[in-house]
Amino acid sequence: MRRRTGTAAIAAGVALGAGIGLASAASLNLVVHNLTPYRTCTVTATPVTTTAEIDAGVRQASPSSNFGTVATLDIASGNGANRRTYLRFDLTACVPAIPAAAIVRLATLRLYLTALPAVCRTIDLFPVTSSWTETGITWNNQPFGTSINNPPTASRTGSFDVGTPVGCQNRTNGTYIVGGTVTTDVASFVSGGASNFGWMLRDDVEGSSTTRTVTVSSKQLGTIAQEPQLVVTYVAVP
Repeated sequence: MRRRTGTAAIAAGVALGAGIGLASAASLNLVVHNLTPYRTCTVTATPVTTTAEIDAGVRQASPSSNFGTVATLDIASGNGANRRTYLRFDLTACVPAIPAAAIVRLATLRLYLTALPAVCRTIDLFPVTSSWTETGITWNNQPFGTSINNPPTASRTGSFDVGTPVGCQNRTNGTYIVGGTVTTDVASFVSGGASNFGWMLRDDVEGSSTTRTVTVSSKQLGTIAQEPQLVVTYVAVP
């Protein structure tokens, strides 16, 4: 009798479970969503003759000289020896084109480090507000003028730290920097809210009594594995 009772109980439980499963399945509402994929555009400074990226350095100690054809770019703080770097990436080089209505999720500058200071320095990123040319820009005619620590730190739109001490954000030579986030700027460039004149990079505190220099590879180096890049991840809104 026990075996029969147990079998009957099991059968009843299976039947009950099946009934619940059928009832649940019958009440399901299926919703179909159109998934919009993330897309990524990488603008790379290659070959050397490309206009998809332009870069140049300006040097306080050589105020009327142009450094748009050098193999490396410096960001330095020093007494009369400050150096800045200008870069611009042409977003129209992206294929497919980034729509003006696109939502930019992340935009990152990738610069290859070739020399680090012995102390941790903060490098500031500022969107440039007027045009400049790769072979024409100098310390004297640069868009932000010749005053050091200008524009002020408060107006930067990004920054990253570089140096050899433990704890510094970027402390390894021969690698791409991390922290060069420019998402807000690129979103404005894409939407048309701001004109794309690129960025200026300067030391957060120019005029150091001891010269401190960060060096990165430029387009003119001609080494693909070290070229400046802008990586943009976005969603194309239907």
